[in-house]
Amino acid sequence: MRWYARHFGEDPHPWGLAGLLHDFDYEEHPGEHPLWGLEKLRALGVEPEVCEAIAAHYPAKTGVEPISAMARHLYACDEMTGFVFAVTYVRPSRRIEEVEVKSVTKKMKTPSFAAAIPRSDLLLGAELIQLPIEDHIGNVLQALAGHAEALGLAGN
Repeated sequence: MRWYARHFGEDPHPWGLAGLLHDFDYEEHPGEHPLWGLEKLRALGVEPEVCEAIAAHYPAKTGVEPISAMARHLYACDEMTGFVFAVTYVRPSRRIEEVEVKSVTKKMKTPSFAAAIPRSDLLLGAELIQLPIEDHIGNVLQALAGHAEALGLAGN
């Protein structure tokens, strides 16, 4: 999210905050996610645009569609980031620098791979940010590679 914010000349702080906080409640409150978390974030005074983006990452539950640039990019990055992590984890080296766009697109065509991630969400995310899926994957790879060590994606 911060990578995309910088790419568009936006303030990376709120974009990064949305990316960091959007699923914070999922482990303890999966049935109430993200409504439970949104209530807490609003009570803490988190910026309305951050809360709106978090609500829009799960429109089926919240009824909030991803309209703002931050919300559309959060929707696009949410599942794609997890999918890219999964592709990286199955590589023998576990190094994101070795993952290519074509490796990710190939895995997207394998329904049993990371089966919990709906391919329709990956495709819709790229559509929402008006990028070809390959470009979005490349951007996510680049953004994650910039933090490979901290994310545990620098290899064994």
